[in-house]
Amino acid sequence: MKKIFYFIAICNIYICNSQGIIVDDSVFSSELLVDLLLTNSCATSSNINISSNESVAYFNSNDSSFPIDEGIIIRSGIARNSQGSYTGNNLSSQLNSNSDVDLEDISNQTGQSVNITDTAFLEFDFIPYSSNFSFDFLFASNEYGQWQCGFSDVFAFILTDLTTGIKTNLGVIPNNNSPISVKNIRDNQYNLSCNSVNKNLFSTYNVNNPSNSSLNMKGYNSNGDKLPSSDYWFLVKYNKNNVLREFRANFSLLRR
Repeated sequence: MKKIFYFIAICNIYICNSQGIIVDDSVFSSELLVDLLLTNSCATSSNINISSNESVAYFNSNDSSFPIDEGIIIRSGIARNSQGSYTGNNLSSQLNSNSDVDLEDISNQTGQSVNITDTAFLEFDFIPYSSNFSFDFLFASNEYGQWQCGFSDVFAFILTDLTTGIKTNLGVIPNNNSPISVKNIRDNQYNLSCNSVNKNLFSTYNVNNPSNSSLNMKGYNSNGDKLPSSDYWFLVKYNKNNVLREFRANFSLLRR
């Protein structure tokens, strides 16, 4: 089973003077990042691939108010630009002009027809030896506020069945399965030109209160509520010592 993480945020930022998260893009290899993600999960990983060390990096909350203590930041452009509290500087950076079929499909679902560029991702195969997994994740974007009515940065958390090729996006809104995006989660108090959508899932808008911000991006979704879990069956086939082996199991992915 391959689990692929894609994160798209067209605009990006840099470090400020106030306390916020710390981003390290030099110490953690892609293997160490996956080990961090799978900590205490009883799983082995392989075939690890990232878009670049600049776009996929380690972060620590640095005792700030950021809701996740430590983890992996996946960002289009330079991940390090998310470090610190919000300054309004360096809101855009680009490392590549690559697109992605899955993200194009998700973007089209939000009513957009523009091309996706500057993709960032972490992908790997893994074999779990436990029936439960728990991942905390949030979606942040610099489109919130001024651009939230017209543009829709998109995010995907894709689980792929390597036998059938069927892909499931786990980065969806509870109860209606719409993809997580700026258009699908927004609060119109930050832009009166459009209605609120899933307002209860929007958490923080840093522009109006930068001194208390912990992330150098305009806004993000994370209200602290657990999203519903899902059960998955999977089959992993591999070759060991010229003998074809199979691993079958069930696991629950808990999205919070």
